[in-house]
Amino acid sequence: MKDQLFYDINKLPKGYGIITFLISIARMENGTGQDHSQSLEYVKYLNEKIIDPKVGLNTVYGDFLYLYSKEPAKNLKSKFMNMIVKHKNAFQKLIVKERSTFQIHHAFSFSVWNQLYLNYKGDFDADFKVFKKIYNEDPLFQKYMKDDSEFTKRELTEEQIDFFLEEHLMFYFLSKKRISLPNDFVQGREEWVLNCYPGVPLKCEAYTYQIDPFKLSAQENKFENSYYDLESKKLIDFNKIDLEKYNYTYN
Repeated sequence: MKDQLFYDINKLPKGYGIITFLISIARMENGTGQDHSQSLEYVKYLNEKIIDPKVGLNTVYGDFLYLYSKEPAKNLKSKFMNMIVKHKNAFQKLIVKERSTFQIHHAFSFSVWNQLYLNYKGDFDADFKVFKKIYNEDPLFQKYMKDDSEFTKRELTEEQIDFFLEEHLMFYFLSKKRISLPNDFVQGREEWVLNCYPGVPLKCEAYTYQIDPFKLSAQENKFENSYYDLESKKLIDFNKIDLEKYNYTYN
């Protein structure tokens, strides 16, 4: 995969749009690039690319994903609730502090993972089972999953497989505009949705878009097959990734 295939966004599209910040609980916990202050720096950078003041930011916390665990749910609930509330409150305080830059405070929305199930235009549980069946019958998908587990240093348990699959499927549905994103400023008028995350994509994530498991099209969303890597400041088109050569770098 050659570096020139991927580049920074010059300007965000005109019209109403939503940027989604997908917050990893694990990265919040170990302080790797998703604390409130770093989140603000990412927002400030993207804000410079807005030419039409019709953009909202939806921050989504991936708490419910971590129930794919053998740890008691009661312990996870207490820990995650505390982490999420602290992150949200600190992030909002920074936004208010930067009021001269971020004047439309109701453009910032916050939600947790299980809200996405309710906002999905369909039956997420049924569709996840279809997706899991596709995975179980596809040796190449399973190979990429093994590669991803080694890259992320996570043991490939059944819980971890479900974690990865659900995460990828939800991102896919978000960019295909199959999930409503409540935002008091945009109010359902979004023409485009851009998923953002700090770091390189996993192979299974790219493969999900390449096989397009539910044959979805959101042609009005120019980012329907992409996400923005906040660390490298590159827009990643999943269809341009050669997975047989990809080694989790852009070089």
